[in-house]
Amino acid sequence: MKKLIALKNFKGLFYGITYGLVARALFSLETNWNIIPTYGLMTLAFMFFVPFVIGLITAYYNKHILRASKILGIAMPVFSILGVIIITVLFNWEGIICALMAIPIFAVMSLIGGFIGIKLFYRSPSQLKVSLILFIPFLIAPIEGYFGLNEKFFIAETSIEINSTKEDIWNQITRVRTISKNENSKSLFQFLGFPRPIEASLDTIAIGGVRIAKFDKGLFFTETVTDIIPQKLLAFSIDSDPNSIPPSALDKHVLIGGSYFDVLQGKYELEEISEHQFILHLSSKFRLSTNFNFYSGLWSKLIMKDIQNNILEIIKSRTEKNGQK
Repeated sequence: MKKLIALKNFKGLFYGITYGLVARALFSLETNWNIIPTYGLMTLAFMFFVPFVIGLITAYYNKHILRASKILGIAMPVFSILGVIIITVLFNWEGIICALMAIPIFAVMSLIGGFIGIKLFYRSPSQLKVSLILFIPFLIAPIEGYFGLNEKFFIAETSIEINSTKEDIWNQITRVRTISKNENSKSLFQFLGFPRPIEASLDTIAIGGVRIAKFDKGLFFTETVTDIIPQKLLAFSIDSDPNSIPPSALDKHVLIGGSYFDVLQGKYELEEISEHQFILHLSSKFRLSTNFNFYSGLWSKLIMKDIQNNILEIIKSRTEKNGQK
């Protein structure tokens, strides 16, 4: 008898995880033509309303827990969310970076759903109510699909102080020799699977010059110089062909040059403080195309700044070591 009661405590958890996995499978079809138009995972319908419904479902099936502890009832949806994310990562349906980005908003929306679920089901649990609730994301998806994605541009700015000569710093900017794994040790997102930079070469130091930036996992960018002031400024446009990027390099939801994300421009600026002291600025302009750019923009800036800070640290280390020789 006690075992049955214990199993009932996990009933809401089971149904919450099951709904999350089924919803993910349907949304991952990215259809806009069949009886269940979903338009993909990078939608408000999936990112915000699926976890909200998971919270409601978990609350409904945990009615006996709610009567004993409202706090536990509210918290249970988070465990459902974690269950869904862990399963998708373990089966390689989702990359670690995308999973990490999803956790905060999934957790918040599921908690809101759990809280509202307590209000809805605490006194009058209704199977009709919960049955209708299941379809909320699938009703919102076609409305969202009709209006399309919102495009927004962001700029990520980073800088570092370097004690060296402008000649040495400039040489490290224009042509970056092979970067070892040890030199890439300070990047959080590389640890989570983002490709690490390997090298960069510039064919001619002039406007129109082509700079090839190579990363591991077969990722590379073709950068064309758009503005240059020797030993002071180097700006370039960035061209990436998503079809040339190996599937193992990046998750398709953060694919550079893809439907949702693209890096457009980069710029190095060297600011002189004294003869042997400079501040090197590195900035990038990138595009986001989602209906939750307010949220995805925070993560994209964090990733871009992490990448840029790693590159600046490498340049600083190399130039300052050269100055000590």
